[in-house]
Amino acid sequence: MSERSSGVDAVVLDDVQGVRVPLEQSRHLPSYFYTSPEIFDVEKERLFYKDWLCVGRVEEIANPGDYFTLKIIDEPVVVCRNKAGDIAAFSNTCAHRGVDVAKGKGNVRAFVCPYHAWSYDLDGKLIGAAHMDKTEGFDVKTCRLPKLGVAQWCGWIFVTLNDNPLPFDQYIARFDQEFAFLRLQDCRLAARIVFDLDCNWKFVLENLFDVYHARVVHAKSFGKYRDSVDYFPTARGQGSTIGYYNSASLVPGGQSLFGNMPWLADKPSTFACLGHLPPNLQLFGRCDAVVTDVIWPVAPDKTRLLLHILFPAEHFARPDFEEKLKVYRDFQIQVIEEDRELVNSLQNGAKSKKFQPGRMSSLEHGVYNVINYQIDRLYGDLRGRT
Repeated sequence: MSERSSGVDAVVLDDVQGVRVPLEQSRHLPSYFYTSPEIFDVEKERLFYKDWLCVGRVEEIANPGDYFTLKIIDEPVVVCRNKAGDIAAFSNTCAHRGVDVAKGKGNVRAFVCPYHAWSYDLDGKLIGAAHMDKTEGFDVKTCRLPKLGVAQWCGWIFVTLNDNPLPFDQYIARFDQEFAFLRLQDCRLAARIVFDLDCNWKFVLENLFDVYHARVVHAKSFGKYRDSVDYFPTARGQGSTIGYYNSASLVPGGQSLFGNMPWLADKPSTFACLGHLPPNLQLFGRCDAVVTDVIWPVAPDKTRLLLHILFPAEHFARPDFEEKLKVYRDFQIQVIEEDRELVNSLQNGAKSKKFQPGRMSSLEHGVYNVINYQIDRLYGDLRGRT
């Protein structure tokens, strides 16, 4: 952890007391939690550099040699499928000078650094380094790209930068217990949409759980189908947040264009569920599809949101699939664009010297849970709960 971030802990105890009380007595966090580079450093070191992180779907790298790259804040990462068909991940930094050995996504036989042509196999091992034969003590066989931990759950790929992380089976256990019935391993990625937002990543996360705004901001999309009375997501094991409620399919008019997923045939058309898997995965299930949001902090006031739409694999063979998918995709774009101005405005408000965050509503139960979990993770249990 940086010296800058370590100094933040001393002032946190007093400043977070307003949210460390029962919901009916609580207020929102001080604004600097959403603007401070020091807070951002703490989150980087204690969450994103320690936890398991959802990075994509297995079908994005279906064949040997397929790869994609990403940045986990400051850390460049490459994820690929090796010759044996297994998924591997490693730091996207050449072992010579640190240059990216891969860009974007694609298919390769080997990764070749564009600076001095050092080459690496699909497991990240160095296989070629020209003009290094006279360098004393240098052995190609002992050199590689730093290897990262990789795990899979229901078709999702997870990576960790932590050399000694919580065992993945333990990390995913409660989430799997709640959502295995969605059979995401039998779904396929139909669309992936990227949104760049001018706000802190926590505003994006909290907004996804904020039913209070749904009928206001989303009145033209899904707001009229969201029943706030039964919307009470609850905190579960490993910080996951789970909720089951009534809503509608995520299309104009709220009526599914595909009907129920085969394994959800017994669910009503109003079935809806949500799940948060800390720190960056949000899942929204309906009777006919699943939408997930993966949140990536970029800077204290910049966030990238990757939205995924999943359908049962058999739907992809339907002659009208692409036409209907466009309706679902356009609807998701509409929803996020409805939120864009508001989350950016939250960031502007947080910068104001005059703004004092207000009291929480009873409808902000999900927001309250997420904030308190993050404080527990970042700064310890400051309420002394047992």
